[in-house]
Amino acid sequence: MTTDRVQTAINEGIPFVIRMADGEKYEVVDRYKIALGRTSVILVGEDDMPHVVPLLTMTGISYIDPKKRGEAE
Repeated sequence: MTTDRVQTAINEGIPFVIRMADGEKYEVVDRYKIALGRTSVILVGEDDMPHVVPLLTMTGISYIDPKKRGEAE
């Protein structure tokens, strides 16, 4: 995964899910709860806890319907 792909998803303004190599999924529903670095992404979860995620372990991004939030699992 590249920062360009993640930045494009953020700029689209549509909620999305980041899938990880270990099967973990992270929903991004607010553009202000994600920060991009050169080699990692910081995601702030619903519990306001940060998750530092390496780009190398990301396997994909899927857009989700905002009405179906929470069902992406």
